[in-house]
Amino acid sequence: MSFNDIKGQKFAVSYLKKIILKKRIPPTLMFVGKSGTGRFKTALTFAKALNCKNAQADSCDRCKSCIAVENSVHPNVKVIGRNSSVGIGDVRSIVNDNLVPINEGYRVNIIDNADKSTIQAFNSMLKYLEEPPENTVNVLIVRDPFNIPETIRSRSVMVKFQPLSDKDIESYLISKGFDSDKAVLVSHLLNGSLEGWEKFSDESFIKKRKSFIEEMLLFFQGRSDISSLLEKWNALFPDLSSKEKAEKFFDYVSVLIRDILYVSALGEKDNITNFDFLGYIAAKFSVTNKSSLERIYDIIKEQKEALLTNTNPQYAVVDGILRMKEVIV
Repeated sequence: MSFNDIKGQKFAVSYLKKIILKKRIPPTLMFVGKSGTGRFKTALTFAKALNCKNAQADSCDRCKSCIAVENSVHPNVKVIGRNSSVGIGDVRSIVNDNLVPINEGYRVNIIDNADKSTIQAFNSMLKYLEEPPENTVNVLIVRDPFNIPETIRSRSVMVKFQPLSDKDIESYLISKGFDSDKAVLVSHLLNGSLEGWEKFSDESFIKKRKSFIEEMLLFFQGRSDISSLLEKWNALFPDLSSKEKAEKFFDYVSVLIRDILYVSALGEKDNITNFDFLGYIAAKFSVTNKSSLERIYDIIKEQKEALLTNTNPQYAVVDGILRMKEVIV
């Protein structure tokens, strides 16, 4: 993969190519944006470009160096936090593996999910970032930069990743075998990100998601109980950890509330996410209490913030539903 293969991130790619050409590489970069917008792929391509001798400010994708980075065996490139939060042991593995870059290249440390690091990891990371070794670049991949301590943010150059366009997502889905009608629907549901697109290739997942949205809309009308709502939700994502499931629950509900507000308060129909429920929302929520929906939106935000310290995510979900029900009633 070269920079030409990164879709929807023209400004991020342009900036990275420029700093490579000028050989003015900041020691710490922070890639900020939603998951599924190409942050990790761009970081990997950036690492390739910094170590490739055949392409100018890009990766040739054919030389030994590019192939080694792609296959996670290049000695100059280290990735941590890819599938989990970052712990102090992960950061120490970077510090202790502080070798001089080979072939006059750059050592690139890619720290995925950096905003989910432990306090101890942040402290260790700060010490390392204060005096990074020569020809070393640290790329922190984050969703919310405000979950990163100010002491680290102030030492980082922020590179923003925009949500992907529906057209870019549609093209990708069609390349993966989706028919055009399904690609259009799913591109709306993915809401600017390719995260989780694989689930929509499963028709049973699509049916479960539809069932949950129907139940949530009934709940907003005071026509569904908590047990039915939780049953439909748990059927949709049975394999997620309780915290991931709670975060995703509040994400789903906040997007649905936003869709209702778009349609009922603004008459906006083109940019809603739950596109397949447009007719239902327009019919059932054409006259609705805007202040109540806005209060529910605030409750969701408060519950999401509570998840940062709550040791029982399931309680946060139930508590949030109860608080929403009080507003609806």
